[in-house]
Amino acid sequence: MFTAIDIDADGNSIATQREACLVRAKRVKAPVIKEFVEPGNSAQTIAKRPVFRELLQYVEEHPEISYVVIYMRSRAFRNSGDAAITKRILAGMGVKLISAKEDFGDGYMAEAMEAVTDIMNEVQVRQSGEDIKQKLLNKAKNGGTVGRAKLGYINDRRDFDGRLVNTIGIDEARAPLIRWAFEQYATGDYSTTKLAALLAEQGLTTRKSSKWPERPLSRSQLGLILRDPYYLGMVTFKGHVYPGRHEALVTPALFDRVQQVIDARVKRGQRDRVHNHFARGMLHCGRCHDAGREHRLIFAEAKNHANQIYEYFLCRGRQDGLCDLPYLPTAELERALTREFASLRLSPEAIDEAKREVQAALDHVLSRHAEQRARLQKELKKLDVQEERLVDLASDGALATDKLRLRLRDLQIKKHEVRASLDTTTESLQQHTEMVLSYLDLMARPDALFTAATGAVKRKLLAAFFSRIWVDDDGHLPQVAREFQSLVTDIRDAVLTSPANTKSVGENSDASDSERLDLYLKVICSSKTSLVAGAGLEPATSRL
Repeated sequence: MFTAIDIDADGNSIATQREACLVRAKRVKAPVIKEFVEPGNSAQTIAKRPVFRELLQYVEEHPEISYVVIYMRSRAFRNSGDAAITKRILAGMGVKLISAKEDFGDGYMAEAMEAVTDIMNEVQVRQSGEDIKQKLLNKAKNGGTVGRAKLGYINDRRDFDGRLVNTIGIDEARAPLIRWAFEQYATGDYSTTKLAALLAEQGLTTRKSSKWPERPLSRSQLGLILRDPYYLGMVTFKGHVYPGRHEALVTPALFDRVQQVIDARVKRGQRDRVHNHFARGMLHCGRCHDAGREHRLIFAEAKNHANQIYEYFLCRGRQDGLCDLPYLPTAELERALTREFASLRLSPEAIDEAKREVQAALDHVLSRHAEQRARLQKELKKLDVQEERLVDLASDGALATDKLRLRLRDLQIKKHEVRASLDTTTESLQQHTEMVLSYLDLMARPDALFTAATGAVKRKLLAAFFSRIWVDDDGHLPQVAREFQSLVTDIRDAVLTSPANTKSVGENSDASDSERLDLYLKVICSSKTSLVAGAGLEPATSRL
């Protein structure tokens, strides 16, 4: 039995091991019936060694075998338990296990020496393992990548002060496609299945390895990439996240948007695949909701005898006999949604006044930019203190390891985002302001926009304005109830206090200038927004 890839830890090739085993077989005057070569699996457990299990099966099927010759016990067994089990199995078949490099003789003293050797080999393996773990941990803490570079990066060697050092470089062929995948998924338009197919069309493949050729990225592999903070410039090791030395492929803002899309789909129970209607997975049964149940509306198609296709939505509870909501034709349901968008319409005067208020609020915030930076720095210090406390809890054993790792990971990602915010606070506020202005533009003619938009844009509009939509039927037309997204609620609350809007409906505004400023400050300083891809809506607004 020979083990190793090409050369073992002592510098001996498989040819050298074969020669030593043949010499040992001659010493016991045993002809060699069959050789088993196990490359790349030395010192693994028996369960992970198919060739070793094949050897045991072969010995069982050939009772004429008297000896199994191995090169060294340290190369054959990872621990003393495997050694003892193997010896017992072979002894039960009347076969003796002997080592080519270790001659312990016969008798109980020889067996004792074998056992001691196996124990010492196990100790050495564990010591080496702990040493390797510590080195890998130190490498991760210093920002180094543990193992092979992730897809989109390459393992590289560069000259540093006359020395070649290992480093992580950008894979010029794959990195742009990985970045593109994050950008497209953040729009909410693509499932991982569809996005993986588009990436395959553009030529993205996994890297070739000794076991696998290059092949297109699978749906599950893409899902792992979209969740991996490595592309944010972070290194994960044993559940902990550390700032990495490699270049980030995506910004914290983009990574956060992708996580929001994933989390929203998981929360809604929406399968990550492509359906046939823009409102799929977004509509809920109002009749079931009133009865204390929650069921989605399912999109379906049917053909009549003339092969005409009818599209409709039905309640999931109807399939189980729990709901009597009738089948709702998609055309009527879309008209009901259009009516809801019409209710969002604001007068041109109110929108103009709101835009001026937004700009005033932005100017006010920017004048206090130094205070914002101080707050972020204070938050960063607070996170540092929390991290130190978690480390203290870990040293005291006061917190479960899995829970500790999860909390440290979340904390370290948050610290990374805060550091990025220190450099992008002004930019972020301006982006939020542009977002609010885009919403105001949309509210000028939202029903017309919804009617003229493509299915993909209609889906964006639904997600942008509504956090929940319930549908019922009054016997004639579908009726819609909804909850606005929090940002939309904030904007409407602010706009409805403006003098231009209250005068248009014959009312007097009781809100002072200071109160309206506070409302708009709340709007533009919001750190969360439901508009996953604001830029994707702008072309639609410009056409109207």
